[in-house]
Amino acid sequence: MNNQNSMTDEKLIQFYLNGDPNALATLVELYKDRVYRSIYTIVQDRYAAEEIFHEVFIRIIDNLMAGKNAEEGNFLQWAMKIAYGLCVDHARRSRLTVVLENGDLKRTTAESAVPATKTGTSYHESHGKLKSLIDMLPDEQREVMVLNHYAGMSFREIADTMQCSLNTALDTMRFGLTNLRKMMTEKEIVLQ
Repeated sequence: MNNQNSMTDEKLIQFYLNGDPNALATLVELYKDRVYRSIYTIVQDRYAAEEIFHEVFIRIIDNLMAGKNAEEGNFLQWAMKIAYGLCVDHARRSRLTVVLENGDLKRTTAESAVPATKTGTSYHESHGKLKSLIDMLPDEQREVMVLNHYAGMSFREIADTMQCSLNTALDTMRFGLTNLRKMMTEKEIVLQ
């Protein structure tokens, strides 16, 4: 196969199913950064993000071998849908912790630490401030923002991934942006 990078996702999948392992390697190479960034932004843990990232592609291979394929050849959307589901599973597992308090076992939810922000004008400081504010949003709002901004997914793709309506995805983004503005005003943060 000569130029795999110019082929459609659907053709690359077909080549992989016909025995060409380089076709899947090409798909992974094309989308690995966007998939990993989205996972990491949701889970906020490098080790967990790497595990989930690998699991995404294991599941894709398992699905391909079982005859299941990306709808309409949209490999990125398929990978992101799997990644999103794995991130949700990870969040559910990691939120519930068991604590020994006065000799009794108690279940509690883990609280995420909110990093303090300080004023500055560099791009990286502004990006860090915005990222810490996004991390403080409710889960669904944060996930829609991550899928849109970091994964570059359209709202239609986000709705399919999150299994909600297009209007719900759009409303969730709108509420997230409103909450971001409120937090920026409360903390007197100006992004440069």
